[in-house]
Amino acid sequence: MAKNAFGIEFDTKSFERSLTKLEKQVLPQAQAGFLNGLAFGARKDLLSYANKTIEGGPTPWTKRGFVVDKAAAGRSPAAVVRIQDQQAGYIDYLVNGGKRRKGDPGSTPYDVLTDAPDGEKNAFGNLPRGYLKRLARQAKTEKSKRARLHAKRDKLRAAGKSTEPARWAKNNPSGNPGIFFGKIGNQKGYWQRAKKRDGDYRLTLLARLSDEANYKPSFEWDATVSASVREQDSQKLYAAELARALRKLNGA
Repeated sequence: MAKNAFGIEFDTKSFERSLTKLEKQVLPQAQAGFLNGLAFGARKDLLSYANKTIEGGPTPWTKRGFVVDKAAAGRSPAAVVRIQDQQAGYIDYLVNGGKRRKGDPGSTPYDVLTDAPDGEKNAFGNLPRGYLKRLARQAKTEKSKRARLHAKRDKLRAAGKSTEPARWAKNNPSGNPGIFFGKIGNQKGYWQRAKKRDGDYRLTLLARLSDEANYKPSFEWDATVSASVREQDSQKLYAAELARALRKLNGA
């Protein structure tokens, strides 16, 4: 552009270079920051929703599964809020429903745990870690011990001697009634034996196991994320990220 009467020259090429720099550096950073802000806002709302809908509330381990894969300027054009693989094996049944079978996440190689006494559950409505393994180990040990005592009673009986020394009660100083694995009626699982005191001969179900368990969707993931994005002030968020990117560009 030619000089005017005041001797000032406008350099449009310099302006174009400056605009290119703005487009290449500031805008992608602002866009990435904007997407990350939306994603972290959605994560916060998902955790709040989980607190309301998951019985007893999600455990700290479950909460750690809610993560954000951040967008990065020039590298990743999208921000994703998701569940990590281990936690997803459990949450997926709440989000999508479906049928859990033996060998699936959250089940054993042989059965699916479908019920247990409320008194055994923690504040989150979950069983302690290793609960089934503890029952299985206890039942296996007891089964072996009872088999040995049974064989001993047979020998004592054959010898015409009292079988009292080989009775379970005689060899169980703790007085605990013991447990076993079996099917009673149509219910399969681990049972606590009857105490046989005061006429109480009832068995107590410690863990009900089934071949499969059906789940209906109960966690509205997509709807919660969509509502979160709609309710966030996107204009304000983008303006803040644009200002942040400009300050970074100017070294502020």
